[in-house]
This record gives sequence, structure tokens and C-alpha cells, in this order.
Amino acid sequence: MRVNSQMREPKRSNRESLSERSADSYARMAGALLILTALATAVAVGGRVAADADQQTIAQSLDRIALNGGLYGFGGAARLISGVALIAGAWLLMNTWIVRERLGTPLVPALFAVSGLFTAVSGGCALALAVSAPDSSDAAALAQAATDPLNETIYNIRWMSGKIGFAAAGLALLVAARYQWKVGGTLKYIAPVSALIGLGMQLIWVDSATVAHRITGPAFFVWLLAIGTMLASGQVERHFVSMVSVLEAETSESRT
Repeated sequence: MRVNSQMREPKRSNRESLSERSADSYARMAGALLILTALATAVAVGGRVAADADQQTIAQSLDRIALNGGLYGFGGAARLISGVALIAGAWLLMNTWIVRERLGTPLVPALFAVSGLFTAVSGGCALALAVSAPDSSDAAALAQAATDPLNETIYNIRWMSGKIGFAAAGLALLVAARYQWKVGGTLKYIAPVSALIGLGMQLIWVDSATVAHRITGPAFFVWLLAIGTMLASGQVERHFVSMVSVLEAETSESRT
């Protein structure tokens, strides 16, 4: 975290305001939305896996979607909800006093907003595929659907937007790790984990890294739950208040 001159020499009255803001409603609500994002993501993954729609070809995938349209559509709806929840959470994070007063970076919530947008698009595409899927017993309709340019476009957008959303969230974790380390406290111990998860999430672009995908997905779920809980309970803000108090004390000592 870049420590500017205003942060190095905080006003005495500002110390009281920081203490009062340790119960910032924006941060509390943002934490709740991160938890919702995690839970909705888990439901989305469960629906997609249960539908067994991740096949080698679009024809095979559409066949599974037609057979398990309810599960796949339910997973798509949950993915859409997780994306919207992450966008809302990112907006709330952007409006916390920590970011407004430049103690934290707006880049993390901005990347989460990008992630949420692409995740919502991916969920919407999954819903569209589930709704438009023909009857699983109609072989001719399934064959026609597999060659339909619109279905192919929606399928490819769903695939690409899901990857972009996941990678953008990983970048957010990489940036957050740097600030977590500098704030200290419990966040300092979480920082290396955030960096490792964020880096591992970039392997979503490597098709052969299937083992990494199975690790980073659940790890990101746990990260969202952990940080969401810390935000909702006010722990994150208290760490920032403590950091500013230490800086004030050091500034006061240097002047004597």
C-alpha cells in the first residue's frame, strides 16, 4: 500500500473518525455479498457438474443440457446471481472509507466488478442454452441445435466469459495480497494465500492444468467466505484503524 503524506501525518481528529468508521455499513454489506457470491458460485458449480454438460463438443454438451436442462438452468441462474452479487459487493467496497481515503486501492473492487460482469454474462448464456435446448428424445432437433450459429455463439460466449470472470477475480486477489501484507495483523498471514490462489486462478487459460482448476476453485470459495466474514464482522476495518494508529504514534515520536 502506498503511504502518502496525508497518511503519514493523520490529523488527531481523523483518528477519532477512523475509530468511528470501524463499523462502516458499506464494508459490512460488502462482506455479506461476498459470502452470497461464494454460496451462489457453489450452487452454480454443483448444477453444472450434475448436468455433466462440460463435454468435448458443442453437440455433446447440448445433448447433456437437453437431458438435464433443469439442473443446468438452475446452475446458470445461480451463476448469474453470483455475478450480480459480486458487482454489488464491489460497488460497496469502492465506497468504503478505506478506499475513499486511499488507504486501500480501488483496483481490487474494480477487478471484482469486471469479474462479476463476465460471470453474470456466463450465467445468462447458460440459462439461454437451457431454455432453448430441444427435447432430449428428438435426435433431429438436437442435431439442428448443434449446428445453429446462434447456439454456437452463446455456447462460446458462456465459455469465454466464465474464464475471463474467473481470471479477473484472481487478479483482484493478487492485488489484494499486496495490501493485506502491508496492513498487517491476520491479513498479513492471509496475504501469501491470496497471492497463491490468485496466481493459480490464472491457470484457467491452460486446458491441461485440470488439477490446478480443481484446487483453485474451492480455494477461491473459501477465500470469499473468509474475507466476506472478516468484512461483515468489521475485522478488516479494525486492522486498518490499527495500522493508522501505529503510523500516528511513529509520526508523533519522530516529532519529539
